[in-house]
Amino acid sequence: MHDLRFAVRQLLKTPGFTLVAVLTLALGIGANTAIFSIVNALLLRPLPYRDAGRLVQVAELPNGGGFGATDGGVFTDWESQTTQLEAIAAQHAVNKNFTSDGDVAQLSGIEVSARYLSVLGIKPVLGRDFAPEEDAPGGNRHVIILTHELWQSRFGGDPAVLGRALAIDGDSFTVIGVLPPRALINPTVLFLTPATIRADAYKLVRNYNYVCFVIGRLKPGATIEGATAELVTARAAINSQYPAFKQNWSVGIRSLQEAFFGNSRPFALTLLAAVGAILLIACANVANLLLARAASRQGEIAMRIALGASTGRIVRQLMTESMLLAVAGGLAGTLFGAWAIEPLKIFTQLSARAPGLVVDLDARVFAFTLGATVLTGMIFGLIPALSTARPNINQGISEATRGSSSAGRRRAQSFLIVAETALTVVLLACAGLLLRSFQRAFDADAGFDRGNVLVFSVTQPGRKAPTVEHRLRFAQDILRRVGEVPGVAHVGIASSTPMNGRIGFGDFVSREDQPATRNDLNAGFDSVDGDYFQALRIPLLRGRFFTAADNNDRAPRVMIVNEALALRLFPDRDPLGQLLHFKNAAWEIVGVVGSVRQFQLDVNPVPQVYLPEVHFPWSTTVVVRTHVPPLTLADDMRRAVLAVDPEQPIANLTSLEQAVEASLQNRRILLTLIGIFATVALALACLGIYGVMAYTVAQRTREIGIRIALGAELRRVVALVLGDAMQLVGLGLLIGVAATYAASRLISAQLYATSGTDPVVLTAVALVLATVALLACWIPVRRAARVNPVEALRAE
Repeated sequence: MHDLRFAVRQLLKTPGFTLVAVLTLALGIGANTAIFSIVNALLLRPLPYRDAGRLVQVAELPNGGGFGATDGGVFTDWESQTTQLEAIAAQHAVNKNFTSDGDVAQLSGIEVSARYLSVLGIKPVLGRDFAPEEDAPGGNRHVIILTHELWQSRFGGDPAVLGRALAIDGDSFTVIGVLPPRALINPTVLFLTPATIRADAYKLVRNYNYVCFVIGRLKPGATIEGATAELVTARAAINSQYPAFKQNWSVGIRSLQEAFFGNSRPFALTLLAAVGAILLIACANVANLLLARAASRQGEIAMRIALGASTGRIVRQLMTESMLLAVAGGLAGTLFGAWAIEPLKIFTQLSARAPGLVVDLDARVFAFTLGATVLTGMIFGLIPALSTARPNINQGISEATRGSSSAGRRRAQSFLIVAETALTVVLLACAGLLLRSFQRAFDADAGFDRGNVLVFSVTQPGRKAPTVEHRLRFAQDILRRVGEVPGVAHVGIASSTPMNGRIGFGDFVSREDQPATRNDLNAGFDSVDGDYFQALRIPLLRGRFFTAADNNDRAPRVMIVNEALALRLFPDRDPLGQLLHFKNAAWEIVGVVGSVRQFQLDVNPVPQVYLPEVHFPWSTTVVVRTHVPPLTLADDMRRAVLAVDPEQPIANLTSLEQAVEASLQNRRILLTLIGIFATVALALACLGIYGVMAYTVAQRTREIGIRIALGAELRRVVALVLGDAMQLVGLGLLIGVAATYAASRLISAQLYATSGTDPVVLTAVALVLATVALLACWIPVRRAARVNPVEALRAE
């Protein structure tokens, strides 16, 4: 308590020093608190479900590895095979058209098996869960559970909605329940209906006719490893019943938290490492402040030692002062971190992507902040304490009168400047690498022209379009009506479009003359109609586009392939006229088009095949090339579709330019945050260099005065002072460049076509840091150049 009282008095005697130190630490600790709260929510905190640690995803593992989706038939196999899982359930994403009071809207939801909500541990706040018979053959599948968000937005939170009949896809669905607020992590899911997998034969096929995401709940005491081994063994016993392309597949189980947020781990850990570097730089700055402050206390420390105080006693006192600063910085940092959480959630779009995710200061975050505070106090306090607590008593007292600094203190300050310079180089280099990567991704050849293109999707319910002929007629009417809108240049239809961020289709493809390779190549596929390729300006490299004659189920089966697939399967021959095996049939290649980056600009094109619309008319996206800004025709598109069907809404309307930019959103967020952290690091490094230089010049005033009195030229004095600083900066640059190579491996997943040792980035970082260091030295150097030798000697 004596040490603590004395430390408080010492800090209150120098309020300017105390305020700067506390604010510097608050910045570093607060940034770490805010970022760690996101890491905690994504990767550490259990999902907001009952006994969330027992929730898992069950999935098929394709030959290429990684967790894939599964299908209805495989799900029913697992239901009967598992004993380690208390229950499993399947979900299948759907879009349905809701009609109410003349208003039609397409909403996204999921079809689920009967035990879905019970697996998650969710109970409706109104009404009831699905009954087993509603998910069975012959049961009443026309029941629906609303999310709380849909209940509030579309039905005004009216409890009388229970039992109400809703017009959905032309059928009548009865509302039987409403979920609690933010019950589901996925914000796009607005309703649930029964999946009735066993009631429909096509859902029981094991070849992805009905794609499912399967979740399960482990029994108490069961493990992921045990449950996985059980299903793998059961799968081997019936492997002959699976399609040929699945013969070598396996089964995998992982935690549901890993399934939801595992892909965000590199992103979150990169940010945590960046703010960790900020905190270390802040520690170096505060340590330098303490070293500078120690000079004024040199006489005090020497006198206390002369009077019998041990080195340990002095170190304890100085560390008490450091820990007091750290605690004050930690408290201020906690407040800053708590304030920063909401802006971070909004900027990173966590609020929109996962509204059910809780990001706040829980016990784990407080423990992290406390640990960071204690560690921070140790880091920035130990070096100054050890340097200050071992003076030569006689020299210490005499140096206190002269105001010069010890060689040990100068070495400590030099070490800290080198360290924070190196850390700043790493952050600046990472920001530069991400910026260069972002530019290269944005400028990458997408394979299509993104300008002046409007895209939107329409969904025809089965009741209105029960056959392929109905769907083809609907598509042709859409093409005709949209094509008549003034300002439209080309209009086409596809089952999915590039950069849609929602759906994509794939299946195995092989050369007809190489049946042994049937499991080797998984290609994307789309059915197309109208001027799809012309609308996107995908170039025709060889052959022809589809004609109206191809869009007939009785016509010969033909397909168009992209260049990536042609080069993969026919590297030594002309692909035109060759036969490909696809979906259990032989298809003749009639055209080769340019390869398109289907998913993101920073993902290279994959093999792709295109089929006439007649062979896969179940998903419809309209692509419109315009002569005018595309979004100005949004209302015209709606009117054109309603002219075909007054109950047909359009959804996901956007320009292709916006879709491309959205595909790079994660990269843009990471770049912006790392750029902000790098700027803060540069500012802190600049302040650190300035502080040390100003202190050094003040300590060397007598020396500089003597040099000038003895005839030293001004440029020699400037070179002397500046040279010392730039040597430290240069050493920090070299260490930082070496450390950048290791740091670049942490962000390698976020780099596109960019090396971790990109010479342009490293050169730019060196120039920026050297320039900033020179500017930081400018005022101290000017002060040194203006030293009046008479005044300097008189002061002595």
